[in-house]
Amino acid sequence: MRQVREQLLAAIERGDYPPGSMLPSERQLCEAFGVSRVSVREAISGLEAVGLVRVQHGRGVFVGSPASSLSTGSFAKYFEAHRDELLELLKVRGALDELAAEEAALHHNDEALARMVEANEAFQRATEGQDQDFERLATLDVAFHLSIADCSGGQLLPTLLAKLNGMLGESRRLTLASRPRALRSAKEHQRIVDAICAGDASAARRAAARHMGAIRELLVKLRNGPSGNGSGST
Repeated sequence: MRQVREQLLAAIERGDYPPGSMLPSERQLCEAFGVSRVSVREAISGLEAVGLVRVQHGRGVFVGSPASSLSTGSFAKYFEAHRDELLELLKVRGALDELAAEEAALHHNDEALARMVEANEAFQRATEGQDQDFERLATLDVAFHLSIADCSGGQLLPTLLAKLNGMLGESRRLTLASRPRALRSAKEHQRIVDAICAGDASAARRAAARHMGAIRELLVKLRNGPSGNGSGST
């Protein structure tokens, strides 16, 4: 079910199914993914829970507008159903992000460091406009965090973090759902980058820990409705 959901999500993000378009029928999706109708229905339910699609009975499944995916009410339902899983995944990812930041400060090379700085600058630029594309911010956010893992000098750590980031797509969209949150996240990203560039492993680890702690706190707060000025993204 998760694989089907992630592939559909990736297709929506690429623009294969623009807002307002209808997804293939349940039968077509079963054939395309080689899975049962139950798996397809559960995947669709997961996307519907975060407002990315809307099911119109008798008509089909339609892709929502970017704004519709930011529905706190929809996320509340998803969070209630997957609360323990999400928080555990974030805890594991947080520990790995801290390790990645520390290792990046100690073991980065010039080429990897330049890619990390470039990824950070791309995210910073994307947060500056008043009309933000939250889907693009989510993509740039993933790229930034993975660039830190790539700076660590290892092979397993980037692979693990890539998988964990892929499993946290729903929460990432909600934590980037407002401009104040995105701006705060950009500041937190910059602190991590500054520490890594300075070769300060302890500071890099602390900055990553504060960033991930803010994410977990925000997700819990979102259960009770938007605060309007919450903390960072993923």
